[in-house]
Amino acid sequence: MPFIKHLLALCLALWGLSAASGLSLAASPEATAALDRAKAAHVAGDDKSALEAIWVAQEAIWNDVPLGVRNVAFVVEQPENFGSYVPKEGADFQSHEPLILYSEPYGFTQQKEPDGTYAYSIYGAFAILDADERLIANQDKLGPYEMSGYRTFSVENMLAMTIGVQGLPAGSYVLRLTLTDNIRPEKTVSVDKPFRLVGE
Repeated sequence: MPFIKHLLALCLALWGLSAASGLSLAASPEATAALDRAKAAHVAGDDKSALEAIWVAQEAIWNDVPLGVRNVAFVVEQPENFGSYVPKEGADFQSHEPLILYSEPYGFTQQKEPDGTYAYSIYGAFAILDADERLIANQDKLGPYEMSGYRTFSVENMLAMTIGVQGLPAGSYVLRLTLTDNIRPEKTVSVDKPFRLVGE
């Protein structure tokens, strides 16, 4: 029961994000109806139906919110799965160390195909800025990071980039990650992660 309350709260939070962003939920009555069904089923003790309704609401809300990214972190090694990452302590790197940046994008388009499967496609880009916000290095159109043919709408998606910084002098920098939805290119998000290169 508490687990379903948490899921319902998450859906309501995403719904609030969509409204705050100026996106109209009028185009998504499915989400409203599904949340009402989830609440009624939960009150009645029918947790299976409550979860099924929450999943319907989650998909509808996901498609309305802007592209976003959470749990952005420098990590100690390339993660293999969603959520299984080890954050790096601090943001100091030796000049030979690559930057490994983990992130969990959400709100990107998961297009439903005629056969009932889903597909998504995301492009990544990065820029390195110095302490005065001058562009030092960048790379556009990394990827695409994509998947197709899966039958369950996915909310557990991770993206990890490994970026070499050999040749940069010691100092303070900002790594700017930008993600763009390849299916709906108007959906894009950028996030900055400061880091520092120190001597060997």
